Amino acid sequence: MAVDSNQSDRRHAKATRHDSRRSNLRTTLELVSDQGATSRAEIARQTGLSRAAVSSLVGELIENGLLRELGQGTSAGGKPPTLLALNERGRDIVAIDLGHRPFRGALVDLSGRIHERVDADQANTAPVGAKAHEVAVDLIETLIAKSTAPVLGIGVGAPGVINPEGTVLEATNLDWHGFDLGTELRRRFDIPVSIANDAAMAALFEFRRRPTDRNLILVKLGRGVGAGVILNGTLHRGEHSAAGEIGHVRVKDDGDTCRCGNSGCLETVASVPAILRRLGADPERHPWDALALAGLVGDEPVRRALSEAGRHVGMVLANVVATLDIGHVVLAPELLNASDILIEEIRNEMRSRILPATADLIEIEATQIGADLVLAGAASGVLVDRLGVVLR
Repeated sequence: MAVDSNQSDRRHAKATRHDSRRSNLRTTLELVSDQGATSRAEIARQTGLSRAAVSSLVGELIENGLLRELGQGTSAGGKPPTLLALNERGRDIVAIDLGHRPFRGALVDLSGRIHERVDADQANTAPVGAKAHEVAVDLIETLIAKSTAPVLGIGVGAPGVINPEGTVLEATNLDWHGFDLGTELRRRFDIPVSIANDAAMAALFEFRRRPTDRNLILVKLGRGVGAGVILNGTLHRGEHSAAGEIGHVRVKDDGDTCRCGNSGCLETVASVPAILRRLGADPERHPWDALALAGLVGDEPVRRALSEAGRHVGMVLANVVATLDIGHVVLAPELLNASDILIEEIRNEMRSRILPATADLIEIEATQIGADLVLAGAASGVLVDRLGVVLR
């Protein structure tokens, strides 16, 4: 069908104006979030937009509950400016961690603060298949009922390979294979939903905490081993949505059989259950705490098990870091009091495998967030998808 060229030009101009306004809204919101308290005049100065344009953008953001006025600031000569700030409690975000046992959920505000936590019923500590979906839905319903502000979105961090639309392509721990979780939740709640691998969500939050970083990799050691990769300020999912699946890279030719069907995978030596089993401890009965384990089996066996796990993680990370030139590695082990030994071994192994001058520039640290990391990350995923920015 023929299209009138003038009509096409008008549509293109309209779309361009719409995209430009959305971009300016994001820039304004991010600037206020970064600075803490600022004025319309300062926004105009830093963005180069006219004061009239800034006034319109700020008005829309206030109307949508994303910004608020704090009152008058100090005058530099003339009328005192009205200061603006992020309206932290203007929206609630429902965040869900399906990698935790039992499943966990929280209400998170726009600043990333958790103000309500809910754990699934202890009777459902390890649900799979349809039951896992049912438990997740119950958690979300409970949190929505507790919300005191409009819900911006539902963020879900789950183990496995998950595409951008929210289909769980493969999550062995949950017995989900090609399960379209995103569509199911959108249909049920009529609220925007953001779903990604739990390590990827965690990486988003760690990126949120580091204003100067553009690239980082977060490695999560829990029931499985996974990584979240941030490249140039953007979560990298990969061509097949499987970026960060380092837990299923083979590190031992004669290793144990992995739940993925292969043998000798990183997960078979570096996951928390693998570490505990090497110590003769039952992952379901013994504490996930290196100090407590040392009290049971002795300090030296625990150190050896952690050292082996750290060496194998470093072996895999060396290839990733050398290929992508990532300067920041964040370790998120669910085994308490294990970070120091793991980081030492990861650093030594990486230094022995890549250019030493480069290795010395790589910062390796443990997350400071603890058990709330995936929840905070799931909220960050909603912010990225709904607002287009990671508010810091």
